[in-house]
Amino acid sequence: MAARQARTVGLTDQDVQRLRDQLADGKRPRVQLSGSQFAAAPSAAVVRIGDPAVDGSDYLTVRVKVNGVLDELAFAPAELQLGGRRTPAAEPVAAPRATRRKAPRATAATPPAARAPAVPVATPMAASALVPEPAAAVPPSSPGRHPRRRKPTSAATVSFTVASSGDSWTVSANRGAKGIVKHAPVQPGVVTALAELLGQPALLDAVAEINQTALSQAQARADELRAELHRLEAVLATHRTP
Repeated sequence: MAARQARTVGLTDQDVQRLRDQLADGKRPRVQLSGSQFAAAPSAAVVRIGDPAVDGSDYLTVRVKVNGVLDELAFAPAELQLGGRRTPAAEPVAAPRATRRKAPRATAATPPAARAPAVPVATPMAASALVPEPAAAVPPSSPGRHPRRRKPTSAATVSFTVASSGDSWTVSANRGAKGIVKHAPVQPGVVTALAELLGQPALLDAVAEINQTALSQAQARADELRAELHRLEAVLATHRTP
């Protein structure tokens, strides 16, 4: 017992960002659970990383099998650690074999007289055999800690950004941590209509300034081309035969 050391648990901000990047790449990273309610430190697959400002401290959703049941549970970074294998130093000390013995089951068809004679209670092994083992389906809970509830899985958030680049506009969109649209071109008139729908005066002024500058430059270029075309037409006219 003295040689065992406590395992360092908890995900750092860099660990959380690394998990986000792996999810964005289509991977399914694995972590280990900690806490007294998970004495065996099971391995779990990360399925979603939310926003702590929106989802609270338990913003990491993992898929884990507990007592043979596959479920999705929400955890805080401090309750997880990287890696999908158990660390031997963190495994709990095995309980004495006598405490895990189950009492023999008596069937309704066996009459009381035919049952095996009871072992004298004087021996520790016999006393433990008469005590039924706690149901394995109920994980132990630490004092003062409520059993963890399953957090409902919410739909991934969708965000999009409209940005200007010189005299043009583009739009990019993400669904959760996955990009679904990248730098798709948008017409200036569409951006103006969107700004008018939002009804934000500062946004309207900023969009109008960019579009007006692009329009003035295009108009000046068009005038130059028309003048150049007019000069070329005059030169061509001098070469025509009367």
